[in-house]
Amino acid sequence: MSQIEKTDIQKINTITTLLETTTKIMSNEIEETSINSMFNETNPLWVRTVDNQFCGIINDSNDIKLILSTAQRKSEKGSPIFVQQGIEGKTCYLIGYRMSYHFFPVEIFGVEFIPGNYRIPRLLWLPVEFSGKELKGITEKAKEVSRNLPIGYYGILFEFIVNAQGIFLSFIDLFFQPDEEMCQICKEGTGIDLMQIHQTIENHGIPNSVPTRELGCAIAWIIPHSGIVQSIKNIEKVQNTEGIKQVQVKVHEGDSLTHVTDIESRNKTGYVIAIGPDAFTARNRALSAVSRIQINTRNLLP
Repeated sequence: MSQIEKTDIQKINTITTLLETTTKIMSNEIEETSINSMFNETNPLWVRTVDNQFCGIINDSNDIKLILSTAQRKSEKGSPIFVQQGIEGKTCYLIGYRMSYHFFPVEIFGVEFIPGNYRIPRLLWLPVEFSGKELKGITEKAKEVSRNLPIGYYGILFEFIVNAQGIFLSFIDLFFQPDEEMCQICKEGTGIDLMQIHQTIENHGIPNSVPTRELGCAIAWIIPHSGIVQSIKNIEKVQNTEGIKQVQVKVHEGDSLTHVTDIESRNKTGYVIAIGPDAFTARNRALSAVSRIQINTRNLLP
């Protein structure tokens, strides 16, 4: 849950100035022509809602109408929209906490997005396969940026993109509660209890983030075709597979599924959490498990 309120323009402006991508804050009533003036054929545009629950990708001028109208529909009335020049590279999330005047980094997660026009995470994992130099650079940049954020006790999600040109901060989200799935893979992979850390900091205590184990852990979301669910198969087989810690299927026969366009629609179906001796193994196990779960749907149209 984002801590950025739709009326907190000062906080939104502060965050925008810290980002290392060309970013503009646009009114929810923005016209297509304003987006068109920012678009070029070299890099895609990312159009995000303030809470980052929706992020659309404009790769072609023909995408503008669809992505803009979806962002406006997903955004709370009155909330602005972020429009950014996209950056190529490996993406990661750093979770940390502002503790009065101090910053407390907790964990870095690798991220992979669904293909297509919606930049929605379909896979999260740890540990990330960055060099020691890159990990140090990411953490130091997060600490530096946190000094410019409001003083208080709250969580921060930093989105970084790493490529040959360096490390770039592409988004910041301030939150009231840590993401449930991130808490799960953090606990399975490292033994660190992210929720306990959150509660300790919320009560102005001193948190402990010392890992008690070093395993690869990944979560992959189940993303079937849209339509009416006709059948669900292979859940038990997947649950009994080596390295699978959890299979969460939230839908039932007869349920209606829409196309995945944001975090909310992604979360409706379910996910698989897998572990392994390293991140590569955990990722492959999670993705393989998801591919074996068959959720057959019938098109909503007659």
